[in-house]
Amino acid sequence: MSSFAGEVMALSCAVCWALAVVLFRRIGPVDPRALNLFKNVLASLLLLITMAVTGQGFAHSRSPEDWVRLIGSGVVGLTIADTLFFAGLQRVGASVAAVTDCVYSPTVLVLSALLLGESLRAGLLLGAPLVVLGLLLVAWQSPKALLRVDRGGVGLCLAGVVTTAMAVVIAKPALNRSDLIEATTVRLLAGAAALVLWDGAAGTLTRGLSLLRPQPLWRVAIPATVVGTYLSMLLWLGGIKYTTASRAALLNQMGMVFAMGLAWLSGEAIPRQRWLGAGLALTGVGVILVS
Repeated sequence: MSSFAGEVMALSCAVCWALAVVLFRRIGPVDPRALNLFKNVLASLLLLITMAVTGQGFAHSRSPEDWVRLIGSGVVGLTIADTLFFAGLQRVGASVAAVTDCVYSPTVLVLSALLLGESLRAGLLLGAPLVVLGLLLVAWQSPKALLRVDRGGVGLCLAGVVTTAMAVVIAKPALNRSDLIEATTVRLLAGAAALVLWDGAAGTLTRGLSLLRPQPLWRVAIPATVVGTYLSMLLWLGGIKYTTASRAALLNQMGMVFAMGLAWLSGEAIPRQRWLGAGLALTGVGVILVS
């Protein structure tokens, strides 16, 4: 596939994630680790079914290095990073967590340049600051609100975002040499298995498995998982595979702008500076795509 196809997948991932945010909010208060395990297990099953339907098998000839990269990326990104971020989210709330999420694309950009040798071309250097500044305006909180923020919670969210960025960079070389669906399945299976082992060692496995029993919550949790994990994960890793990790990361973060648009369509009042931020972010994306 072309680099343009990767960019389309990265932007499509942002749209899927924006829709998933709306669905996940409808679930209400639920144990974040249980929700994390539920979505990872269900998405893994869906990916295994997809592999069976398309006649794919696991790449037994894959090099040991690529196995380590994919499995390590799943454990780092889906077990450690998500747990850190969800723990911080419980302490600071979604609005402040959205601000910390703006660190994701700059971190991927720097790590990609240092570890993957990706060049920082003019389009990225011009577009990236516009995207990040725009996202900061979209997620902006008043100074009074920021003074009341739990700094420990902010630290956990930041640690989760940076760790997610590391997981992306770890997986990129292996993704280039792998089938998208199979590699996504390996990564999700590794993340789900690590969560089960973690909960088992901590003595909290019963709580972690609580959402896997049939219940009314599934009416929202299943669609949210299909859109927010199954489809989003394929599109997210597809964007990283078919274009540079830095470009994909910047386009992925447009989910925040799309979520704002969905909130506006549902009747929520949007402050003027958020519209300005959305405009700046979209301009930055345009610069990146044109370049």
